[in-house]
Amino acid sequence: MATRKWSPEELQAVTRLAKQWGKIVVQHAFGEQGPGLDVDFAHMEEVACAAAQGLTEGALEAATAQQGQLLGDKQPCPHCGKLCEVGSAERPLRAKGGVVALREPKCYCPTCRRAFFPSASGVEAGRAWLQSDDDAPHPVRDGRSQIA
Repeated sequence: MATRKWSPEELQAVTRLAKQWGKIVVQHAFGEQGPGLDVDFAHMEEVACAAAQGLTEGALEAATAQQGQLLGDKQPCPHCGKLCEVGSAERPLRAKGGVVALREPKCYCPTCRRAFFPSASGVEAGRAWLQSDDDAPHPVRDGRSQIA
């Protein structure tokens, strides 16, 4: 399964959608009349940043959970080939806009007595789609670059 890059137009449509949600956030945070004259720009920015962080975390948690569901209920053990139940383990992963509570697919083979993380892609075995692509150090991420 090949990865597809989104076009600038598609990304702009997502930005427009998020901008509409920003209006809902302002109404929720400040009420129907909006921020009063006593609210400065720094406070408005703080609310906007909190909303952006929540949007990022929610979108990434939903996307990775849906991607994990594509694996199905069972995956073959990479050592013996026996079909094993797919469960999940939660671990925090630092993303550009916050810390995501990643529900990482995880399997255990009772025959081999081995835990393994099923690959998100059969074509690119060993490459974890759920890992960040950047090389910046992340204090929350545990440093693994592959799931095998």
